[in-house]
Amino acid sequence: MSIKNLSLRYKVLSLFAVAIIFPAVFFSIVITSIGKNNLRDSIYFRQQEIAERLADRIDAQLDLHLKLLSFRNDVSTLTPAQKNKYLKSIMEKGNAFSTVFIVGPTNKKVSQVCRQSGKDGYTRNLVFRNSVSQVFLSEHDNPYVFISAPLKRKYAIVARIEFPLLTKWVSETTIGEYGQAFIVDKKGNLIAHRETERVRAGSNFENLAVVRDFIDNRESSPKRWREYFDERGNKVVALYKPISRLGWAVVTQIPAREVYKPIENMNRSVMAWTLCWTAVFLFVGLSFVRKIIDPLSLLRSGAERISRGNLDIKLNINTGDEIEDVARNFEKMAEELKKLETLKEDLTKMIIHDLKSPLTGIMGSLDYLSLGFSAELNADQKNIVDIAKKSGENMAVLLQNLLDIAKIESGNLKLKKERINMSELFSEKHKEFWHRLIGESKEFSLNVAEGIPDIEAEKNIIERVINNLVNNAIKHTTSEGKIKLSAFRENDFLKISVSDNGPGVPDEFKEKIFEKFVQIERGKSGLRTGAGLGLTFCKMAVEAHGGKIWVETEPGGGSSFIFTLPLN
Repeated sequence: MSIKNLSLRYKVLSLFAVAIIFPAVFFSIVITSIGKNNLRDSIYFRQQEIAERLADRIDAQLDLHLKLLSFRNDVSTLTPAQKNKYLKSIMEKGNAFSTVFIVGPTNKKVSQVCRQSGKDGYTRNLVFRNSVSQVFLSEHDNPYVFISAPLKRKYAIVARIEFPLLTKWVSETTIGEYGQAFIVDKKGNLIAHRETERVRAGSNFENLAVVRDFIDNRESSPKRWREYFDERGNKVVALYKPISRLGWAVVTQIPAREVYKPIENMNRSVMAWTLCWTAVFLFVGLSFVRKIIDPLSLLRSGAERISRGNLDIKLNINTGDEIEDVARNFEKMAEELKKLETLKEDLTKMIIHDLKSPLTGIMGSLDYLSLGFSAELNADQKNIVDIAKKSGENMAVLLQNLLDIAKIESGNLKLKKERINMSELFSEKHKEFWHRLIGESKEFSLNVAEGIPDIEAEKNIIERVINNLVNNAIKHTTSEGKIKLSAFRENDFLKISVSDNGPGVPDEFKEKIFEKFVQIERGKSGLRTGAGLGLTFCKMAVEAHGGKIWVETEPGGGSSFIFTLPLN
């Protein structure tokens, strides 16, 4: 069904729905997109902040201890006791120092202070520059490194700095519900993890995408997440923060489902609120549309009732706006039409009665003349009198049709129904018209099914309907024309048709010819001419009996006027 064929109600509702739904969907998409990006950014920055905080904590500890080593540049003039005292003061200030010693020009230790025993010989390539060694694990699984600071006269101070709290810091770092942090060195070796046995086992994470990013680009932090499947096959999102002086990186990762769950919840919430508000606005819109469409529907219904001849219109539209003004004017128009219709009916009845009296006198006079009471008429005179009588009879039928149509329209026609033997009626009509058509060289045939039932109807009106249709066919068939009267039962109806082989009826006039006073010029359409009341009477009479009437065009020319009468 095209939009053009939709009713105004559906057009307005569709327009209102589109005006609400499209903006709602558009804004929900925009809000969802903005909210999703903001939420992603929020989670990203939070994860980045956690990584930076842990990295800064480690870096701050390293920086503090490097500054302690560089506190004094010249130790060559100190006695061994003073050197030990100096080293002890450094040890006391740096709680991560486990060993501090001074290396002389020959790369030999000249003084050393230890907090605990352990390896302390890693001095190669460290002694003459600020430097940090590779990471080692102590016997207690604590990561440690050697750091050094050059002093004057080719002396250097070297210290072993341990991170016993690193595992604790990593374990205490919470990222969402199931996220975690861990630390790797520049080769991807695991330095700290909440699962200490993995550190003890020497796990290497270089195959993880985020660790590979760090190894390939150690000096910068990523600007976005890295999504991948971790060593256990779980999809995660991760980022890293490098600790440049140690060559380490703090990696934070969180399960992807935990990251996207708030986004999915937000999408569902936005969708739910969008649907909710759309429904509210649609309900409000429906109510608004009904306040417009319902009065218009009443107006349309009133117009249809007027078109069917019912002029008693009371719309009861109280909208308080222009539609109510239109309804009031519509009711006034119906009242004026009713007055005009009453005036027309009165005028029609008056004219008909005023015409019938002189017509009765004329017909009586013609009968008197045709019977030869005044004088014997010759052939020409008798022919003229017969023509006058025929014209008078036609006028009498016309006046009766006008009177009956007026009665039907006003509802004053009371049908005097009786049981009619339709087989006998059709036989009578065949005899009546057959003798008449013999003189016009036309063929009239009867095709009535056997055993057609009787009907309850007003015989006079049904006869006039058949007469009108047969006379109509006679007028519009030429010499040698064929006319057929048919009747048969179809379900609960008696179907009667009058067919001819005349010019037929074009499709565009099949409805119009049943309207009052419809006359179509013969030269333009080949249709029947006349006053335009015979077919109107037939339609009203058949419908008053509960039947229908229509016209069909016969193949090859001609037409069939068909009407039905109910059997019950």
